[in-house]
Formats: sequence, C-alpha cells, structure tokens
Amino acid sequence: MMWSVFKNQKEIKVNPKYYLLIQDKWAKKMNRLTSNLSRRSLVIYLMLFITASGSISIYNIYGAFSSKEKPVAIGIISNSTSVVMKPVQVRTNDRVLSKVEFEKIFRINSYLDSLKQSKEGQKLYDSIKNYRPGLLDSLVFVENYYKTNFKK
Repeated sequence: MMWSVFKNQKEIKVNPKYYLLIQDKWAKKMNRLTSNLSRRSLVIYLMLFITASGSISIYNIYGAFSSKEKPVAIGIISNSTSVVMKPVQVRTNDRVLSKVEFEKIFRINSYLDSLKQSKEGQKLYDSIKNYRPGLLDSLVFVENYYKTNFKK
C-alpha cells in the first residue's frame, strides 16, 4: 500500500553534467586556496574540522536523548459532520459588461497606447505599468474575452 503512494510521483531528472561542473569548479577553487599550505597545516586544519563537526554531532545526539521536553501530542483528525453545500450558480452567456462599459475599457486601452507616442507620455505609461503591473494584461484579457464571446 505504501508503494502505491510513491508510484505516482514523477522523478525530476537533472543532467549530471551540471553536478560534475559544479564539483569541478569547487575542487579547483579549494585546490587554489590550499596550494600554498604545507602538509602539516593541512593535517591540522583537517583535525580541527573533524573535531568541530564531531563535537557538534555528539552534542546534538546527546541533546536529543537527554531532552526533558514533553513529546508532541498528535490528535485524531475527524471529518465535519455538518457540511453545508453552497448553491451552484449556473452561468449563462449573459453579457457581464454592457456595451458602454466595454467602450470605456477600449478607450482606456487606446489612451494608454497613445501615451507611448510622446516622451512624457512614455514616462507616465511606464509608471502605470510599474505601479499597476496587471492592469494592461487585464485590459487586453477583457477586450479579447468580450470580442470572442460577444461578437455580433
């Protein structure tokens, strides 16, 4: 049963040449950093690293076993017995926008396009684009939606 959960998951495939490239760059950098150190100093640094990482590991293992904290309580998950179903609204092909509203949106879009013609207008257009990043996409979306769904 447990394997069926993992069976449906897709494995992300990464090209191993990137790992080898990073490994090669790291090895060259470490070689450059340690090329002028003597064998004795390299052994001392290795011993310091082993001592530090070993002591941190021992400290963490000791702290895990000697902790006096209470374990985390896991509650039972229960389903709600009172489920309220929301009424489903059936959408019809009614016009969401009136013709007047669509014309206003079209005029705003054409006004924004006309701003690009002058240098000062371009600054205003860029500031609108920066402060309202989704506005231009929304105008294009509404215009295309209206044209495709409500053609006469």
